[in-house]
Amino acid sequence: MVSIPVEVEALARVLGRHPDFRVQRRLGRFERAGLPGLEVGVVTGVALDVETTGFDPAQDRIIELAMQRFTADADGRIVETGPMLAFLEDPGVPITGAITEVTGLRDADVKGRAIHDGEAVGTLLGADFVVSHNAAFDRPFVEARLPEAAGLAWACSLNDVDWSELGFEGRTQSQLICQIGGFYDAHRASVDVNALLHLLDHGISGGATVLSRMLANARRASFRLEAHGAPRSASDALKARGWRWSPGRRCWTIEVDARRRDEEVDWATIRVYGATDAPVVVEVDWRTRHGC
Repeated sequence: MVSIPVEVEALARVLGRHPDFRVQRRLGRFERAGLPGLEVGVVTGVALDVETTGFDPAQDRIIELAMQRFTADADGRIVETGPMLAFLEDPGVPITGAITEVTGLRDADVKGRAIHDGEAVGTLLGADFVVSHNAAFDRPFVEARLPEAAGLAWACSLNDVDWSELGFEGRTQSQLICQIGGFYDAHRASVDVNALLHLLDHGISGGATVLSRMLANARRASFRLEAHGAPRSASDALKARGWRWSPGRRCWTIEVDARRRDEEVDWATIRVYGATDAPVVVEVDWRTRHGC
């Protein structure tokens, strides 16, 4: 401890200028009240996160849902935010110790609580897109619990951003926040949503933001290849090439752009099926991507 009165921020600034140290700052509440003159080409999003009783949306339940509406300008800068909405919900089954360890939530915290469906659905329907840091996990849970909000446009800050191309190591939200100089107490939904907004608003080269890069990728059309009935002997080859097993579809899948589609279809036709069959090709966009 320093034995004389000293401003903490002054210490941080001095330490931050030293080449052998890096200062990490706790993330504050992300709030933007609106900036005049930046309303051309605006887009409205909802940053979202869920905590659940498990990993299977067919049988597990949401125990916490948090979301915050925001508006961004044409360059991807967040210029205005709405209030943070956070709902706890009683799943009707005991919360396991493993889930409590991750989320901090216990049965007593959620007893008798419920998501306000009208407020949650209205917030989602009033936006141009929804974003979370793992949309393939969050979206199926949200659509199972709030079917009126199914079929919306979704973006994923985990998979719709090429983090390695931007010079980042790792892809978890806490790792990425650390690399932009921040830290936070993760794993409560509202805290994670706040961190997500900080991450989306982070500036990258050329005056762009993470949000603008993510949206450019999320809006693109692509193709999902589905290898139904693939022999077990092909599993290692599929996995090594980047295909992933989809429990919901009960098949191996991969998403590729138009340039790779024919090449990947030909590879699977020969390598997986021995020229006796071919993968199913489904065109997807951000209204169908990251779903079950």
